[in-house]
Amino acid sequence: MKHSHDFPSSFLTGRRTVDVALILLLIALVPSVSSAQALKKVPFPFSPIGINALPWFVAKDARIFEKHGIDFDPVFIGASSALFNAMLSGAADLAGSGGPAVISNVLKGGDVIHITAMVPRFTQSIMVKAEIKKPEDMAGKKIGVSRLGTVTHFALQTVLDGYGIKGVTILQMGGQPEAFAGLSRGSVDGAVFSPPYNFQLKKLGYNELVSPSDLAKLTEFITNGIVARRTIAEKDKDTVIKTIKGTAEAIKIIQTDREFTKKVMNKWMPLKDADLVEQSYRFATENFAKEGFIPEAALRGMVKQMVQSNLADAKMASATPLTAYYDNRYVDEVKRSGFFDQLWR
Repeated sequence: MKHSHDFPSSFLTGRRTVDVALILLLIALVPSVSSAQALKKVPFPFSPIGINALPWFVAKDARIFEKHGIDFDPVFIGASSALFNAMLSGAADLAGSGGPAVISNVLKGGDVIHITAMVPRFTQSIMVKAEIKKPEDMAGKKIGVSRLGTVTHFALQTVLDGYGIKGVTILQMGGQPEAFAGLSRGSVDGAVFSPPYNFQLKKLGYNELVSPSDLAKLTEFITNGIVARRTIAEKDKDTVIKTIKGTAEAIKIIQTDREFTKKVMNKWMPLKDADLVEQSYRFATENFAKEGFIPEAALRGMVKQMVQSNLADAKMASATPLTAYYDNRYVDEVKRSGFFDQLWR
């Protein structure tokens, strides 16, 4: 099985990623004199670097938010726990995240909620060594996830519970680049990946044991979207609305401007393989929601799965209404204004 080192080698990894990202995020809060007069600075932490965050890369490079009066500054933070801590500390009011991290945050007393479901489905794959042929073969193996309680952990646990698989050692790798390196070195037998990492691993001869469509058959899910502190969103609805609109406009560009989108992908996710870029682009055109309403059924399924997998306290979960995890009012207001109809006509 061949290995490659030409995939996102420029990514920062490990603890240094979080430290540098938090410093950049704090710097982002200090606007220059000239920009502060014209545009509102909006630091936007996100995780992970990959196709699921593509609309914000496109929005930044196309300068979409400037016409909305916003200086939009996406900053990568590796772990969702660090991202949520940054929000709760006041370093950012909006972010790109979603899934189990939101539910855990609310159950622990936080007020970070789903504002949109930009990717209202699983996009993860379980990639394994070629000799592992079926899900049950993971028994007795070491499988990597980014962190416990994250989307990658949830995806793996959903498969283990769905197939009744026991005896799997789950290892925290820290992030997608670290998991990629770990699988390449053989320190794990498999790991959970999002695009474009899974496409790269397929080309290297690894087996896609479980695909996003396989996961979708087991449970509904929200992989990514815009999250916000509920208290801040209620006070600054205007910025929330503008962020929803700018993100939707970026998704429209992804759908309609292939060459510009590929250029953005190569800048933020340096992909040297033309076929890999094309696969990633096709995936992007198929997986983003045009409006972003949060499906309550997906939240219900996630809470249920988290309780079953001991990722959430059963009593706390049963006492918490689903509406505590999301607020569709902002997307609904954008829709009622006719913005989506005008954008997608």
